[in-house]
Amino acid sequence: MATNKPFFVPQKEVDFIDAVNEELIDEIIGQTVDIYKVEVDDTDVNLYGESTTKYFKAAFRVNCLINFEDPETLLEDLGSDYNARIEMYFHRTTLKEADFYPEIGDMIDWNQHYFEINSVIEPQLIAGHQNYRHQIRANAHRIRQSSLQIEERVR
Repeated sequence: MATNKPFFVPQKEVDFIDAVNEELIDEIIGQTVDIYKVEVDDTDVNLYGESTTKYFKAAFRVNCLINFEDPETLLEDLGSDYNARIEMYFHRTTLKEADFYPEIGDMIDWNQHYFEINSVIEPQLIAGHQNYRHQIRANAHRIRQSSLQIEERVR
């Protein structure tokens, strides 16, 4: 059975692109986020799948590229607030080697703010080929720490 690989993009070139991007993200740029995953077994939910208190696993620090969008000021009857969003670009191979994948609902701690991931996609393909997935993009929106209710578990 023949493998479905692009004719003009050899594996050697794909490996080179992958290595350069890994070095760029991990060694040169050095931006990191801490990602918290919900402890599903320890978090009690109601009939609607909601919880008043969520427990999170220990944070996982991961390198990525971060695009911070300008905050939007919200003017409401009870005062003003602001909404902010970030896009995080992860190196797929690095996450695969760490056996970690960001998911919708994960909490992000970055720049003294908390964000909740609301989408995760893999948009970038080397040479446009589905066998050469290269990047994972996660979008997140800022949440108030008071509504997060992170509690540290004592073991």
